[in-house]
Amino acid sequence: MNTLLLTAVLSLSVAQAGDDEAAARGKDTYTAKCSTCHGHSGAGDGVAARALPRPPADMAAAEFWTHMTDERLRATITKGKPGTAMRGFPVKEPQLTDLVAYLKTFAPAK
Repeated sequence: MNTLLLTAVLSLSVAQAGDDEAAARGKDTYTAKCSTCHGHSGAGDGVAARALPRPPADMAAAEFWTHMTDERLRATITKGKPGTAMRGFPVKEPQLTDLVAYLKTFAPAK
């Protein structure tokens, strides 16, 4: 196998393993801070969702991820989303990075 190709494959494998580990750590933060409104699967169907004037974002929908970036996720988490019930949460690094990694697990496979 070409050395350059082998290096690229190994780099992707290490990055994927790192993302999986971060997502596993982020699940606890999601459960504690997000699942009440967004639900266990990110579909916006948490137990508190019924009491909100507008349903929470459905992070399991492909449309949610169409223009979503890590930066937008981080800003929404920490600053909130005006005009919605989504308030900002004081999540600091590295917990924020782990939470974003976990949220990305809700994105439908491409």
